[in-house]
Amino acid sequence: MGAPSPELVDLWLARAFNTQDIEAAAAMYHPEASVVRLEQVHGSDIVARGADGIRETMAGYIGLKPHMDVVVHHTTVSGDFALCRSQWRIAGSDKNGKPIEVHHHGMEVMRRLPNGEWVFFIDHPWGADASWAIDRPPHTDGG
Repeated sequence: MGAPSPELVDLWLARAFNTQDIEAAAAMYHPEASVVRLEQVHGSDIVARGADGIRETMAGYIGLKPHMDVVVHHTTVSGDFALCRSQWRIAGSDKNGKPIEVHHHGMEVMRRLPNGEWVFFIDHPWGADASWAIDRPPHTDGG
């Protein structure tokens, strides 16, 4: 149940979150996918792998009763893989009913399935955040 193009994978994931459909969210991932968890949502930022890990990770998001907005800023396709950069925001409620909002800039590798549909293969939800930028070292003049 992938998307018809890599640009739509994030949008279809948002649709699954917004309808609180764990199965539809998990179906947007390749069976061998990896996703970095969010500390604010899952209590750690460890990498979840495989169908069971992905489903558990998606259940954590769906547990927020979320509303997700997402914009895909860039996609580069090479064969059966695509690199995407997204910006997303999820608003919902934590397990105590307290409002929660998380937003980041993600980096994702999408993979085309044999049936032509696209799914997440590697998902780093905060991998393109500005906090990961490296400052340019000061210019030193040799003379």
